Amino acid sequence: MFGAKADRCDIGVMVAMLLFMILSLNGVVSGADPIDTYCPSEFPLYSLNSSFHNNLKLVLRLLSSDNASKAGFYDTSIGQGPDKVYGQSLCRGDISNSTACKECIEKASRDIMNRCKSENAMIWYNLCQVRYSFQSFKVVAYTGKYPQQNNEEKKVSDPIRFREYLTYLMSNLSDEAAFNPDKNMFAAGEVDYPGNKTIYGLVQCIPDSQCSSCLTSAFTELTECCSDLEAGIILDRTCNIRFQLSQFFNASSAYRLIYPTSTGKFFFFFILTKNHVCPRNCSILFSFIA
Repeated sequence: MFGAKADRCDIGVMVAMLLFMILSLNGVVSGADPIDTYCPSEFPLYSLNSSFHNNLKLVLRLLSSDNASKAGFYDTSIGQGPDKVYGQSLCRGDISNSTACKECIEKASRDIMNRCKSENAMIWYNLCQVRYSFQSFKVVAYTGKYPQQNNEEKKVSDPIRFREYLTYLMSNLSDEAAFNPDKNMFAAGEVDYPGNKTIYGLVQCIPDSQCSSCLTSAFTELTECCSDLEAGIILDRTCNIRFQLSQFFNASSAYRLIYPTSTGKFFFFFILTKNHVCPRNCSILFSFIA
């Protein structure tokens, strides 16, 4: 009798553990899903084992190579005429681990082939993005995307004040990414917000792009869609912009901005870097508010 109860107890424990493992696995898998995918229906579809398909597989293999992962950004093409495939990969600027970059590009390359058969497609993840096309990437119009996850964010209590702080943060980061050659078109930072909160922001462009123009367009859309939310993101083929109230990037290369409380006075912000020689690994930049 007692043995039967013990067996039932053991079975119950095993079932509970199995359910926990399944739920945990589902959480890991869902967390690895892409932020968004671009698979337009207006472009031709490639056929399996066609010349285009074979060239695409070679391009994606190059994008996830060790050399491409170490560079962080890679642009290549394979083939001739209508079967030529252009490919491009970009890892987030705060990712110093080339292995993490490589793994993200490999996963993105697999997923983009499984999710889309268009001859022009792109996929975005938290740490990287991968793109391929039958046409060159040199001439690109802004085509920002609004990921579904924006619709799941909570509203802030004071949207007018929040927008002021958000605009201050993202404008400074955009200028750093677009005009500071040492930043490789990437900038991340934070600004304290009243109520013991912090707004964290990140912007990035691909090299040799019209970074300032792209980020300006992206921030216009971000303001319209998400400046009253606790988080938001806009994705484009050549730039992306993102913010939220929890840290989501590597703080070792981030800015800490001080929101100006009055005009006519100096304010400052810190640049936190790994290798800076000044005390406490920081430098102080001064600006003047007229």
